[in-house]
Amino acid sequence: MSSFLKEYHRQPKLYIDLPSQGYYYDETVVKDKEYSNIPVFGMNAMDEIVFKTPDALLSGTATTEVIQSCIPHIEDPWQIVGFDIDYILISLRIATYGDTMTIKTACPHCAEVHENEILLTKILENFVNCPITNSFEVGDFKINLRPLSYKESTDFSMQNFVIERQIMAVNNSDIPREDKEKQLQEIFIESSNLNLLVAVSHIESVERDSLSETDNTAILEFIQSNDAEFYSNLRESIKSLTEQWNLPNINIQCANEECSKEYKTKLTLDYSNFFGARSLNSRNLI
Repeated sequence: MSSFLKEYHRQPKLYIDLPSQGYYYDETVVKDKEYSNIPVFGMNAMDEIVFKTPDALLSGTATTEVIQSCIPHIEDPWQIVGFDIDYILISLRIATYGDTMTIKTACPHCAEVHENEILLTKILENFVNCPITNSFEVGDFKINLRPLSYKESTDFSMQNFVIERQIMAVNNSDIPREDKEKQLQEIFIESSNLNLLVAVSHIESVERDSLSETDNTAILEFIQSNDAEFYSNLRESIKSLTEQWNLPNINIQCANEECSKEYKTKLTLDYSNFFGARSLNSRNLI
């Protein structure tokens, strides 16, 4: 006998179109390769618990599990690119808690702390103009860039976390100064190599004339053997592109009548806070 409770199971709260339009995905990522009008369910109790599990947050497992729970059409969240992930998580917040969210900021001009309500749907509107592809030229070469997948960015974050812990451990150790400097130098080389690998991972292909190279190993060797100016241009282009893909800054007007100045604040997706509280402390920029 069917229970009447089945009539009260979760229903979609909104429908979304992925900003990437599926440009970087094959048939395994999103069901039936349908990248528009995707139903989004609000989080259930288990989803909220998952977002409060430190190990699951650090490894990225929490994010992928909650996305699969709330957006079943996304079959492989690990392959979702960065700006799609941000769009999806803001949509999950709206579906779970509603469109408004309170953020706390301190005015950089008078230091007074304020609470402001922001509309998350307004933030989603900024993703409409996200550039899907980007490229730059160095000499005779054309470098085509791409966003990292959630799996790639999580793996790099984990490696960087390990490096930071190693630096902290060495700095806090009682070993002789010469040994400490030697160990730190080795860690800094490891960090530099990681930064290079992250940069190269943003390269989709390198073109010259009618030729195109997409193999990461070949591209890495090409970057390593080229002039420092080439790598500098690569880093600047990646920085410019990722800034376009990042969450937009929010304009806030100070509520202190003696100040009333405007400043900008940045909404950061610290998942444990973003989904675990009705309000959020934000970071001021200007």
